[in-house]
Amino acid sequence: MKSQSNAKIEIGQLIDERKLSPLQILIIVMSALIVWLDGYHIQSMSLVVPTLSKEWSVKTTDFKMVMSSALFGIMLGSALIASKGDKWGRRKVLIISMVMVGLSSIGTGYSTSMVHLIIWRFLTGLGLGASIPNATALTSDYVPAKRRAALVTLMFSGISIGAFTSSFIAPPIVAAWGWKGMFTIGGAVPLIMSLLLAVTIPESIRLLIERAPGDPRIPKILARLAPGIDAKNVYAKKQEVKRQSVVELFSKAYREGTLLLWFVFVVNMFILYLLVNWLPTLLSTQGWSRSQAMQGTGIIQIGGVTGGFILSRFVDRGKTVISTISAYALAGIAFGLFPFLPSSGMSWWILLFIVGSGISGGQFVLNALAAGYYPPMIRSTGVGWAYSVGRIGAVLSGYAGGVILERNVAPFKVLGLLVIPVVICILGVLMFRNVFQTTPVPSTTAK
Repeated sequence: MKSQSNAKIEIGQLIDERKLSPLQILIIVMSALIVWLDGYHIQSMSLVVPTLSKEWSVKTTDFKMVMSSALFGIMLGSALIASKGDKWGRRKVLIISMVMVGLSSIGTGYSTSMVHLIIWRFLTGLGLGASIPNATALTSDYVPAKRRAALVTLMFSGISIGAFTSSFIAPPIVAAWGWKGMFTIGGAVPLIMSLLLAVTIPESIRLLIERAPGDPRIPKILARLAPGIDAKNVYAKKQEVKRQSVVELFSKAYREGTLLLWFVFVVNMFILYLLVNWLPTLLSTQGWSRSQAMQGTGIIQIGGVTGGFILSRFVDRGKTVISTISAYALAGIAFGLFPFLPSSGMSWWILLFIVGSGISGGQFVLNALAAGYYPPMIRSTGVGWAYSVGRIGAVLSGYAGGVILERNVAPFKVLGLLVIPVVICILGVLMFRNVFQTTPVPSTTAK
C-alpha cells in the first residue's frame, strides 16, 4: 500500500487496507485472555460442585443459586456496566472489571457458606459481564471488516479454551489443593491481566477519532497501528447514532436486528450453559467417572472452537444463514441420537464434539454478528445488551439443570429433548436473511 501520510483516509479504510500490525495482534491476544476467564470461571464452579457437595455435606441440587448467581451477575454487568465502555472508554472498563473478577474469585475461595458463594460468584459475574462486551468491541474496532468474523471468533475461542483448560486441570488441582485452588488461580490471572492491560493496550482508535478527533492519544496509537500516517489526515465516518444508550438499539436502523439477535442469543445460551453447568453431574449419574465427566465437557469446548473457526470463514464470505443453520441441524441430529447410542463407548464422545461444534460454534457466530452490526459509538452497548439478554437463557438453564437432577431425569432423555430449542434457533436464524442483508458491515451480510 502506498503511503497516505498526506492524503485524507477514513480510519476503517486504513485498517481494512493494511496487514495486521503487532498492535492489532496484541489486542486480539489480550482480549482472548480476557474471555478465557469467562470460560474458566463458569466451568470451574460446575467442576467443583461434586467436591463441595461432599465436603459441606449438602446435595448437589442445593447449588442451583450458586450456579445462577454468576450468570445473573454477568447479565447485569453486560447491561449496566459494559455500556460504559462507549462513554468512559473500553480500556478503562476492562481494567476495572479485571480487578473485580480477581478479587471476587479469591473471595470465592475463602467462602464458608452458600451465602458467601452466592455473593462472591455474583460479583465475579458482574466483572465478567462488563469485560466480555468491551473486549469484543475493542477487537472489532481494530480488525478489518472483511476478516472481522474470523478474528472475533479467534478471540472468542478463548472462552472454549478457558472451559477446556478448567475441565482438564480441575482433577489434579482439586486433588492437590482442594476446590479453593481453582479459584485462587482464577483470581491471580485477572489481577495480572489488569496490570498488563494498563501497560500495553490503548483505547479504541475508532472511538477516539469519532468522538474526539483532537485527542492527544490518537497520534501515539496510529504510530503503532500504521506508522507514517499523519493523525491530522485520518477521520471517521459519521454514524447515525443519536444517543449512546440502549434506547438507540431500538431506533429504526437497528430495531429488527437487535430483537433477532436477542432472541437467538437467549435460546442458544440456554442450551450452551445447560451443558456447561450441568453436564459433568449428568454424566456422573450415567456411570462416567468424575474425571471422564469433566473431560466430556471439555470435548464440547474443543468442538466449539473447531465449529466456530469453520463457521466464521463462511460468515466472512457472506454465508451466515446457510452455514449457521447447517451447524444447528448437525447439533440437533446429534442430540436426537443420544437416546439410541450406548454411553459407554466412543459414540457419546463423538456426539458431544458435534454438539459443541454447532451450539458453542453457533454462539461464536452470534458474537461476531453483534460486534459487526453496531457502529463503534454504541458497540459496547449493543454487544453488552445482547449478552445481558442472552444470559437470561443461561440463568434459566441453571434452574432447569437443578430441576432435572431433582426429578432424576435420565441424561439421555435430557440431551434428546434439547432438539427442541435447537429447532427454535434454526427458525430464528432463518429470519436473519431479511435483516443482515442490509447491515452496514459487509462482513456480516447474510445469504
